[in-house]
Amino acid sequence: MCGRFSLTTPLEELVNQFLIDKFIKETSPRYNVAPSQKVLSLISKNGVRKAGETLWGLVPGWANTNKWKPLINARSETLLDKPSFRSLVHKRRMVIFSDGFYEWKKGEGGKIPVRFLLKSEEPFVFAGLWDRTSDGRVTSTILTTKANEVVNPVHDRMPVILKNNDDIEKWLDTDKYRFEEASPLLRSYPGEEMKSYEVSMIVNSPKNDSKECITPA
Repeated sequence: MCGRFSLTTPLEELVNQFLIDKFIKETSPRYNVAPSQKVLSLISKNGVRKAGETLWGLVPGWANTNKWKPLINARSETLLDKPSFRSLVHKRRMVIFSDGFYEWKKGEGGKIPVRFLLKSEEPFVFAGLWDRTSDGRVTSTILTTKANEVVNPVHDRMPVILKNNDDIEKWLDTDKYRFEEASPLLRSYPGEEMKSYEVSMIVNSPKNDSKECITPA
C-alpha cells in the first residue's frame, strides 16, 4: 500500500529529467501528500508528455460519485480482474511524480513513520491509472506490487516505481504499447538502489506538510 508520499523536487528539474513537453506553471514542495489531494501527474498523448494535476483516489467514470469510495491503490497483479481497472490499463495509463513515500512500522510508542527513497535521492514516478468522473473530475490511483527487501520489513507491498524514461514511455504510450507489453514493468524496484529512515510522527496527520516531515527523526 502507498498512502502518503512527498514531492519536493523543483518543477524545472522534473521537466528536464522526465522530458516533459507541457506543464502547469506553478508547483510548491509537498512533504506529506495524502489521499484526496491534488497530485502532479503525467500522461502522454500523440507523443507529447503533459504534466498536470489529478485527484488522488480513483473513481471510475461509470461509478456513482456519491457512493463510491476512492481507490488510492490498485494491485498490479489483479488489474485485469477488476472492473474498476481492466479498461483503464489499455487507454488511461499515467504516472505520478514523487521523491519519497512513507510506511509505518510498529514501535514501543505506537506506529513509527519511515520514509523510503532512492539512494541517489533523485525523483521518480509511480505507475498509475486515471479516469474522469461523471462530474468532470480527473482522478488517479497508484499501482502496487510486492515489496522489495528494503520495504518488506515494514510493509509487504510497495508502489510500482519507474525512473528510466524508456520504461516510463512504454507505460504511458497506450497507442504504441499494449498492456501485455507494458505489464512487465509492474515489478518491485531494485532494493539495492533504495534506502529508508525514520521520520517524525507529525507525518501521521495529513494537516502537517512542512520540511520537518522528511527530516530524519
